[in-house]
Amino acid sequence: MVVSAVSTTGIYCRPECGARPLPRNVSPYPSAVAAEASGYRPCLRCRPDRRPFDERPGDSPAPVVRALAMITDGYLDRFDEDSLAAQVGYSTRQLRRLFETHVGASPSFVARSRRAHFARRLLDETNLTMPVIAGASGFGSVRQMNRIVESIFGFAPSSLRAKRRQDDVLTIDGGLTLRLPFAEPLDRSSVIAHLGPRATPGVEVVDGFVYRRTLMVCGNPGVVEINLATEGSSLEMRAHLPAFDSIIDDVGRIRAMLGLDDDASAAESDLGADRIIGPLVRRRPGVRVIGGWDRFETAVRVIVGQQVSVVGATTITGRIAERFGAPLPGSALGLTRLFPTADRLIDLDPNGLGMPGARVATVSAVAKAVAEGSLDLSGAAGSETTRQQLLALPGVGPWSADVVMMRALRDRDAFPAGDLGIRRAIARLTGSDTDPTEAAVREMSEAWRPNRALAAQHLWVSLQDSSEESK
Repeated sequence: MVVSAVSTTGIYCRPECGARPLPRNVSPYPSAVAAEASGYRPCLRCRPDRRPFDERPGDSPAPVVRALAMITDGYLDRFDEDSLAAQVGYSTRQLRRLFETHVGASPSFVARSRRAHFARRLLDETNLTMPVIAGASGFGSVRQMNRIVESIFGFAPSSLRAKRRQDDVLTIDGGLTLRLPFAEPLDRSSVIAHLGPRATPGVEVVDGFVYRRTLMVCGNPGVVEINLATEGSSLEMRAHLPAFDSIIDDVGRIRAMLGLDDDASAAESDLGADRIIGPLVRRRPGVRVIGGWDRFETAVRVIVGQQVSVVGATTITGRIAERFGAPLPGSALGLTRLFPTADRLIDLDPNGLGMPGARVATVSAVAKAVAEGSLDLSGAAGSETTRQQLLALPGVGPWSADVVMMRALRDRDAFPAGDLGIRRAIARLTGSDTDPTEAAVREMSEAWRPNRALAAQHLWVSLQDSSEESK
């Protein structure tokens, strides 16, 4: 989001802010975090901090994109910049220089700004105490939170809470409730149409426009739910957790899973002129590439879904969760299990799963590779390296690797050209009596770069009345 910084006031604003400073005093910045790194604070009138927190310029090199994704996953809450740089294959100095050029701030500043913005949201929307807010936002102490929040916003947390409007506060009824802002448009019905048939029994459930799932927090199980029926440019999340420590990272998971930080308008604008995808974009604006809550869990789901229907894959995944996932005490609403961790599926017993032995062996191989570290699903290794790691595993072909890259690692250009649903959708859209070959689809998809994952999602959505055909 481009913002306008005003040198005479020291604030930055949304482009549509009602304030009218002299043009000579205004400078554009590519993102809020870049303006903050230059010493500006958010405007209290237009509240640019209420927009989705997105510091990713579209032309960033791959190592910067990977590092930003890792920061969003909370990597710098646990490690330092040196470790982050090593993970993406750069020296610390090189990575900082790239960040200053493409982001306008250092990796550490991006992480601090991310935590400060999340704390501000908790100050506005909840009545949580300062120590709880500090822990939930990933700060080491209240003192650290006070210092960083004041440096970003120009006011101490207590002063910011005193400035909030009462109608901003969300009622807490048995859990922590937060808003998840996003940039319009968002096709909510396509999100539910994707999640509903794929919800793993016992682990996830979709009830109307509400998605619920189990999760582990600080060694204890909990439940999170997302209401997609809310009005306006935000969804509503409610977390039923034993503690709210570092819940900022769980919010990040939800945002990534639903594609809430994707620039859907820009991507669809790029695809809009295409003769095949263009009509689909105009018919269903706001379609997002839907991922999964956990990358390993998503990879297992993709492997299980090889050459079976969506319903069949959901049934088998539910059996895996039932047999190998930890039980959830006091279960309700059909949520009974946590999804099993990789170490639990290394020696997967095939009895009663209803899955071919070769596929059982593939799930075990993926679990072993993740547990041992030879398969890195963090995204730090880069898309092509991770794809090659997947293809090196027995039973993982191009289709599985591409869908894992698309769903688990959110590679925006991943594209499973051999998918039957995609080929069938293209045949219908072009009026062909026969499905195009994989080679023909792959060649056709070159025109959709770098948004081929979104193109694939639009093609699958066009077949939503035939959900058995899409994965």
